[in-house]
Amino acid sequence: MTTSYISCACNRIPHSADWGKNGLVCYAACHAVVIYDPFISKIGKVTNTLHRHKGRINTVRWIKHKNLEAEFELLSSSIDRTAIIWSKINECYKCTSVIEDDDILTFSNSLYLSNDNFYINESFPKLLICTGSIKGNLKLWLRDTCGTVKCVQTLIFGTKLPIEACFYYLPSTNLPLLAVALENSTIELYVTTSNNIEENHFTKVQTLVGHEDWVRCMDFIYDIDDNILLASGSQDAMIRLWKISANKAEILSNELQQKQQTFIVSDKKYNITLESVLYGHEGWIYGIHWYPQQLNNNDLRLLSCSLDKSMIIWEPDKVTGIWSEKVRVGEVGGNLMGFYGCKFSKNGLNILAHGYQGSFHIWEYSSEVKNWIPKPVPSGHFAEVVDLCWEPNGRFLVTASVDQTTRIHAPWKLGTTEFWHEIGRPQIHGYDMSCLAMLTPYMFASGAEEKVVRVFTASATFKNSLMKIANVDDFQNIVADSASVPALGLTNKATFDDNIKTKTENNNSESEEYIPPTEEELMQNTLWPELQKLYGHGYEIFSIAARHDGSLLATACKSTSFEHSAILLWNTNTWTQIQKLMSHQLTVTQMEFSPNDKYLVSVSRDRRWSLFKLEDNTYTLYATSSKKDSLHNRIIWCCSWTYDSSFFATGSRDGKIGVWNPNFKDNKIVPTASLDVKNSVTALAFSVRDMEQSYILAVGFETGYIEIQKLKVCIDYSVWEKYFVYDSSQAHHLTVKRLKFRPHKENSNTLQLASCGSDHIVKIHDIDTLKLRDL
Repeated sequence: MTTSYISCACNRIPHSADWGKNGLVCYAACHAVVIYDPFISKIGKVTNTLHRHKGRINTVRWIKHKNLEAEFELLSSSIDRTAIIWSKINECYKCTSVIEDDDILTFSNSLYLSNDNFYINESFPKLLICTGSIKGNLKLWLRDTCGTVKCVQTLIFGTKLPIEACFYYLPSTNLPLLAVALENSTIELYVTTSNNIEENHFTKVQTLVGHEDWVRCMDFIYDIDDNILLASGSQDAMIRLWKISANKAEILSNELQQKQQTFIVSDKKYNITLESVLYGHEGWIYGIHWYPQQLNNNDLRLLSCSLDKSMIIWEPDKVTGIWSEKVRVGEVGGNLMGFYGCKFSKNGLNILAHGYQGSFHIWEYSSEVKNWIPKPVPSGHFAEVVDLCWEPNGRFLVTASVDQTTRIHAPWKLGTTEFWHEIGRPQIHGYDMSCLAMLTPYMFASGAEEKVVRVFTASATFKNSLMKIANVDDFQNIVADSASVPALGLTNKATFDDNIKTKTENNNSESEEYIPPTEEELMQNTLWPELQKLYGHGYEIFSIAARHDGSLLATACKSTSFEHSAILLWNTNTWTQIQKLMSHQLTVTQMEFSPNDKYLVSVSRDRRWSLFKLEDNTYTLYATSSKKDSLHNRIIWCCSWTYDSSFFATGSRDGKIGVWNPNFKDNKIVPTASLDVKNSVTALAFSVRDMEQSYILAVGFETGYIEIQKLKVCIDYSVWEKYFVYDSSQAHHLTVKRLKFRPHKENSNTLQLASCGSDHIVKIHDIDTLKLRDL
């Protein structure tokens, strides 16, 4: 089975993203490494996630070749005390070596010790790796041709903590050079006399002094004369360029000689001079990257980014050689907190930055306008994603996260292929989100860590976007053109703009090509106006559900008492509370109306489920499980109805799934079918269609795995068949929070399952129903 959409943000840490000569971007998302191809469709596509780490990833880098060939390996390091080398084998990236340290790793870097850029029959090129830990030690590791890694040296800096390290080759040799930035604002240089690192260890040869604060980033490059330039960016907002060159028989003035530093390696003398000091940023500099060297082009350009929300391209003057700022791009306003890293693309015509909120920003050079233009990029939540819901017709997906936003994801077709992207952020809140539910195609309600339920309705700006990609015009009661949030406010206030109205009236989806919104547009121009606030709960909202006809909204809050565990029912026409359903003693963890809206089922932390039945336009308690004789002995996290309202399923922490018929015979509350899956069940979803008189049930686990089960219910027995299992790389590597099948299209052989998890990731999985029928 395939994954058609992956949405996730970059970790909010410097050096957690890299753009390689192979054209791919690799970056860290929670505990996983993500591979993103920027040149698929208009905005690129995240192709896969790689999971092996057990903690947050701090650094991800492509392992670069001296001969400028495309990379086939990458290195990641994590707070779980490991660094992993991922190698491309049969078009897939697989973990080939694991480095285990005895403390949390803060950075890592690597260098090939040979010019081999391929491996044959599992033979790898020799690789030198350095890792820095919070203890203050820097360890050097050697990966041999068999993929085995061992520690060959440990550098100890006493009371000084290493902040960053960078490898390169000494001028005119294949000998490795190591630069280490320390917390005393200096850079120490280490060299070895041969490539045999096991016998010839690195020794310190020089210290570069000049920065007035921590050096956070470094990058090496060769210049035209085969010297190497080291660029260092610091928290003092300065960039320093250091030139390291082999000693030449030149007559130098005494004044110039005094400014040089020297060191000797293998009877060869090297000079170090301060080439330039670049000052233009107003905040800490977290990222620098040299313009990629081309075989036929030795242009020197340097890209830098800072917490001042800007990126600068620096170039030397061709006559005087003086470095100056040539291009500056960045963000104005918004709630950004600057950039944590920057990269050139392989051809230098695109520049990428990633920011504090995990978002990517790409500018592309346009030869038509002779300027750098912002380009749409994939985006995602940068914290735990707690809930998701499909629009009733399946045209878009809404997700809610602890990052205090709700986001809308929608597809547009390019030929026969659907490409998904984020098209709106209807709510940017001041509280962590906890749940949401769609009421109508263009209205949803959300709950957060506050006592208020908020209801939002679509704006004219969203209508324009959806018309272009879905070619629909069924909007009703558009109350505003867009929305804005006042300073220090929480409410999305409606705004009106005559330009948007004119654009809406004259819109022609066929003549105007759709361009996905950029990160800046998503943050500032895609809010939905708030329609209503619902007050009634005594504690923070925890779960929410809506009837399929949109006429009722059920809400529940966190609770430790019978009184506050009540489910409140709201009339969505008058926005008044019409019922209070009492049954549970602790927090209601999830609720769901049956597809025919005849029943409402709720599950709770009190290890019970309750079934409410519609009679005379009111819901009354019809059945409830008991704590003693229940199938479940632990918290029941989730529930789901079959498409025909014949059964509902419940899943609990004790690893049991129960399937129940709402028409209980002789008042005996016993499950029609049950399954013990041994792992904590945190999400359930029945498919929206039958499969040869069987039900398809997706099961999400606390481990991040997702199982697809096939259930056939007969009169006296039931049969379970496991169809497929998504592992932690294919599904999620932390708790699966919610699963939902997309409302299906007629005559389609594909089921689409949306999933979200505590790993910050939203995915849409394609399941082939033809293969399901073969079981």
